[in-house]
Formats: sequence, structure tokens, C-alpha cells
Amino acid sequence: MYIMKVSILGAGDITKIHRFSGMSESEVKILIEDVGKLLARKKVELVIVPVRGIPYEVAKVYKENKGPKVIGAVPKDDKEYGIMHIEEYRHISDEEFNIGDWYDLNGRIAAKGDIAICIGMSGGTICDVAMLKYHYKYLGKKTKLIIFENTLSSKLPPELEEDLKGNLIYIKSVKELEKYL
Repeated sequence: MYIMKVSILGAGDITKIHRFSGMSESEVKILIEDVGKLLARKKVELVIVPVRGIPYEVAKVYKENKGPKVIGAVPKDDKEYGIMHIEEYRHISDEEFNIGDWYDLNGRIAAKGDIAICIGMSGGTICDVAMLKYHYKYLGKKTKLIIFENTLSSKLPPELEEDLKGNLIYIKSVKELEKYL
């Protein structure tokens, strides 16, 4: 039986969401809780970078609600930035795989899922999202990118939307997300 994999992308600094999107701190917390609970209920496997922020917080709720597996993508080969700054978060993973270095990670993490869910934006997240273009164009990947539009200051630039066409979905609620799982 095939188990759907869902990559979780998002801001490492969660305060960016309420500072830039207009969502309150409590609304962001409720969204994280509701997404984690839904993913656990649907019995999908999560693929995350075990680091502070949205992916970690969603994974915590997911595990508290008996989600079956968190797969941690860890850039164990990185010589430039290393992984010491993520050590305290790695415990969240039920299984890990070496994704290379941080550049490999940004280029490949979103495409590791059948669906990539994006909550909030950061420099790393925009890299994750933008690199999907090449997975679609050269590797034939079909990963759907679902972005919680209400967690961003604005939609993606139209130049990037064009690169992601056919695979980009904006939503504003967990109820909308449920339709794609």
C-alpha cells in the first residue's frame, strides 16, 4: 500500500508570519495545530528538515496526534554551514536520510513529497519553492505545491508562479487542504 508523503516548508522564524501576513500569533498557532492534526489523521508521512520553525512545530503536533512517521532530511555532508545548529531538533525524526549539503537540501526538499505544504516564507523557503521548477521541467516530478496564502505578505511573484504553473495551489484554510490529501 502506498503512503502519501508530504513535505512541510515554511518560515524558521515563525514571528515573520504574524509580522508580515496580518495573521495574529494565536491564528498562526491554531493553523499549525490544525495542519499537524489533519496530517496525522490522514496517516501521511511527513518529510521535513528537522530545524526550528514551521516544519518542526507541525511535526510536533503530528506526532502528538499519532502521525505514523516523520522523515528528517539532514544535510550531513555539509562542510560550509554544518548541522550543529539543528542537533536539538533531530529527535523529532523517526527516520533520517542524508540529503547532501544545505544547497542540495534547498534544491530537493520540496520535491521529496507528493505534496509540499508551505506555511510562511523565508530565504530558505523561497529557494525550496523555486527549485521545484527544475524538478517539473527536467525530472518529470508532479509534486503539488500548496501554499497557505494567508501566511504570506503577498502571493509569489508572477515570474515564479509561471514556472510552477499547473502545480501551484493557493489556499487559506485547513478545510481546503483536506481536499488535496
